Amino acid sequence: MAPLGGSPATVLVADDDPLVRTVLRMALAGMGASVVEARTTGEVVRFDPDRAVDLVILDLNMPGGPVDESLDALAARPHRPRVLLLSGEDAPAGLDRVDGFARKPIELADFTRIVQSLLAEHPDPPARHDG
Repeated sequence: MAPLGGSPATVLVADDDPLVRTVLRMALAGMGASVVEARTTGEVVRFDPDRAVDLVILDLNMPGGPVDESLDALAARPHRPRVLLLSGEDAPAGLDRVDGFARKPIELADFTRIVQSLLAEHPDPPARHDG
């Protein structure tokens, strides 16, 4: 799994649940991605802006602030990463700020398809999975 440049994709997994982070990290590593993690909104906001990130998998409800703070910080990065929003709840309003939405729990095959689509040169939505 590589973005446009051909090197392994870098994915930021932002979720306050350590089990979710572990499972997503293992799935992404199995796809060949380099994975970094954040546990709070603050860690997403403070993530090194000079470190390139191709995709952010962002939990809707994390401690430290509303999801909009994370989305604002990601939009301000020199290279705006694609964003896949994950939630145990139904799709929220305002999905125009993200590139995809998936409801937790998500099947591994669906997760893989969505991630590959978001990292492709010409992504093929549907990047939305409600259940």
